[in-house]
Amino acid sequence: MAQAGEEAVDPSYRAFLDEVITSGLVWGLSDDEGWALAPSALDNGIMVMPFWADDAAAAECATDEWRSFAPEAVPLDVFMERWLPGMDGDHLRVGVAWTAALEGVEVPPLELQADLEAAIARRDDGAE
Repeated sequence: MAQAGEEAVDPSYRAFLDEVITSGLVWGLSDDEGWALAPSALDNGIMVMPFWADDAAAAECATDEWRSFAPEAVPLDVFMERWLPGMDGDHLRVGVAWTAALEGVEVPPLELQADLEAAIARRDDGAE
């Protein structure tokens, strides 16, 4: 998994930012008991909640221990205003655009929030 600080240059991270800003949605995996979580590959004792830019990519990861999970959309504004601050308060990291092998970027929630805000501002300014 990419480490924090590398995600700005990680193509999957950049694509995630662009795609969720365009669609206005992020996709997680949930079941009757909650949202999919995995142990961090970077920080012992930290859990990661993964999100994807589309439901198909999320569905590809609904295998093995997550086979009971299904893709669920979260509106981007709600994700940014409530979920990311809440995840920070819960000491979780965000998994971005993970593969079915659970490989991808792990980022602190408030760092993702700042990157999303910056990408939105650039898009609004016509810089993207």
